[in-house]
Amino acid sequence: MVSAQDILIKEVITKDTNDSFSQAINLFDTTDAIIITDHNKYQGMLLKRTLMEPTVTLQTKLHTMLTHPPKLTPTTPLEEIACAMVENNIYTLPVLHNDTLLGIVTADDLIKKLTEQAIGIQPVKTIMRTTPLSISPTETIGKVLHLFRQENIPYLAVVDHSTVVGAITINTIINNVLHSHSNVEGRDNFESEKRQKLDLPAKTIMNEQPLLLSPETPIREVHSKMHQFKQLGILIGKENHLHGIVTHKEFLAPYTGFEKEETIAIQFHHRNNKVEGFDKEQAAKTLYEEFLKNYEKYLEVGYLHVSLEQHKETKQGLFRVVCEMKLSGKPGVFYATQEGYGPQQAMRNAFLAIEHQINKVKKT
Repeated sequence: MVSAQDILIKEVITKDTNDSFSQAINLFDTTDAIIITDHNKYQGMLLKRTLMEPTVTLQTKLHTMLTHPPKLTPTTPLEEIACAMVENNIYTLPVLHNDTLLGIVTADDLIKKLTEQAIGIQPVKTIMRTTPLSISPTETIGKVLHLFRQENIPYLAVVDHSTVVGAITINTIINNVLHSHSNVEGRDNFESEKRQKLDLPAKTIMNEQPLLLSPETPIREVHSKMHQFKQLGILIGKENHLHGIVTHKEFLAPYTGFEKEETIAIQFHHRNNKVEGFDKEQAAKTLYEEFLKNYEKYLEVGYLHVSLEQHKETKQGLFRVVCEMKLSGKPGVFYATQEGYGPQQAMRNAFLAIEHQINKVKKT
């Protein structure tokens, strides 16, 4: 069994808990996460995205910004690592043995190993996020930063009247808003410079020639491009029109349920837990028994992504819930957005809509 020890990176960047933000910011040129230690003992990690928090200043001590991700062992299987990364939205994880840090594993190395499997030759349209967020080139950098924080995403398309004109990443924000002023003397001057940058339009810092790959491009090739150009995501589309996006999360999502017996893995969005009446185990059981088991042979292998959003309207004590559902498999991708009162009704309406799509395709 391939495990963490097969993709382990032993050389890691470390800083002490009492170091300040100003002593760490330049290190993020070459890494997305820094190991934080106290007298050489592992304490946690400092993630690049933490630097975008509004409370961070040059004097902030690193121990106040710590993240405590899941700890892996050398024998943790790759699929379990993928699940830990997706569920926690952290794509660098520490590997320890008896509390001794051995190194780290990254999503990039994990994806490279996983896409050696058969799924790597499938078209990227089977895993891409089909409703990617985007922003206008005239929106402010501050709005981009807000979206990154709110949606917990690392990559954003810049679209002008349905045409892709650029892309912005977390790295773009840090390099242009934080990093470029990390040597400014004094807290007030640093904050003033940062506010001025946040008021500028996104087009002033966007990458004007982002990669835009066809939905038919094999998954393995898309990741190879992402790795080659050191990108946090890849835009998917044709003729400068955006069809979808893939980041580390989309690459890893198909593997997060492979420990189950079912050939179709189910992935629930983390915000589903905020929906009143949602029970993850019961939802998975219902989706499989009433829906997925009927199409396993047809789909062969794939995954079902389920996202729920609760609204204020109620009926008979149940909130109105909107369900976005995407089912991918060998024949392609099926997508539906439906609503209902309560999560069960919303999910049922969504999978009935997808069933209708599947049956329509099977008849052609």
